[in-house]
Order: sequence, then C-alpha cells, then structure tokens
Amino acid sequence: VSTQSTGVAAALSHISGLIEIKKRSLLSSMEDFTAYQMTNTFEVRSPYYFWNQLENILGATFRADVKFMKLTKDRMGCVIDVPSKYEEFIDDTWCDSNKVTLFKMTELPELEDYDPRRRFGNGNGHGHSNGYGNNNYGRSNGNNNYGKS
Repeated sequence: VSTQSTGVAAALSHISGLIEIKKRSLLSSMEDFTAYQMTNTFEVRSPYYFWNQLENILGATFRADVKFMKLTKDRMGCVIDVPSKYEEFIDDTWCDSNKVTLFKMTELPELEDYDPRRRFGNGNGHGHSNGYGNNNYGRSNGNNNYGKS
C-alpha cells in the first residue's frame, strides 16, 4: 500500500468521523484478527494436517480460537484467522521446521474451494445417510411398515 493511499484513507476516515482505525484480517476482514499462512513441503488432502500442527505446537486453546482455515490452491499450505492477541505468543512460541512454516500474510494466495459437506453425494442432499447408518434407499421418510402388509 503506497504512502499516498494511506494518507488518503486516513483523511477520509477523519472526514467521516472515524476516530479509531481497527485492525482487520486480510482473510475475513474480521476486526482484531490477523491472517497467517502455513506452508508445507507436501500436498495434503484436507486441512486436518494443519489443524493438528497448530494444536501440537501452539496448544489446544490456541487452536480453538482460530476461526477460519482454508487450503491454498496447491494444497501445500493453508491460511488461518488468528485473534490478534496471539501475535506475540506466535512470535515467541512458533519455530519453523524444515517442513512447516507459519507467517503473517501480506497478500492473499489463491485458495482452494473446499467444502467438507460435499465429501459425500453430489452436494444436493442425495447420497447422504439419515444419521443412523441408513440411507433410506427406496423408502419414503414417512411412516412405513418395512415390507409388512
């Protein structure tokens, strides 16, 4: 962001009566969150690998406070939204390894369009079970006699 752009933004904020400029995430635009990117040396199938890395290195409380995670398009990384209160904790605790790195994002990478709800079926509700291990093939959802007359 150029100095001119920053100056114009500050002037517009002042004119509009905005007194305080809040820090927002690059990923979600949520106030008081900071976007981080994790990179990896191999492709992963799902975000769970990165969730586990966060918990193993930074703890379960930290992991629980992370709000969003999206895989990068190449599936060799992810982006996360972290409450800004953790910035110093991350700086003091995280150590990059030869496999995984974690850093504050300055620009948003290309992201995968991952939706875990599409894992089974075609996304329109067909092919999903009813939650009891029974997918009701050929049966109505109403009261039936299961072949009894």
